[in-house]
Amino acid sequence: MSSLSLAQHAVRLQTLLERHIAEVLKKHGLSRSELDVLGALASCGDAGARPQELSSQLLLTTGGISNILRRLENDGHITREANRTDARSNIVRLTPQGHDVARETGAAVAEVIDRVLHPVDRSLIDTAAELLHQVLVALDEDSPVHRDLSP
Repeated sequence: MSSLSLAQHAVRLQTLLERHIAEVLKKHGLSRSELDVLGALASCGDAGARPQELSSQLLLTTGGISNILRRLENDGHITREANRTDARSNIVRLTPQGHDVARETGAAVAEVIDRVLHPVDRSLIDTAAELLHQVLVALDEDSPVHRDLSP
């Protein structure tokens, strides 16, 4: 199988899953990028993260992350506080509501993915996931963007 074939299969699977995930996100009032930010912040715990860290981890522009953070803050999902060690930046943390939304939406996304992939043998899914993980590690692109947010 060629590199192009690998990429085509990965994109096709991503497109298939994104169609179903988009429906879940719409029901929860979130964009994919907003869920990614909530997930990244959930993985940071109480320490939170600087917007620049989120931007780098999620491959978003600083302007894009600013807009997402503004929406999440307006919706009560995050707080932004001055960074005590660097006055030029702030620290972003999830609110209790933000934790709940991240967990509930993450669980709903995981459920829809499981439903879509249900016809596929579990061992094949595990093998494919491990192989894709190895490809990403080899490309130094294995960042923890999408963590398991299910309860």
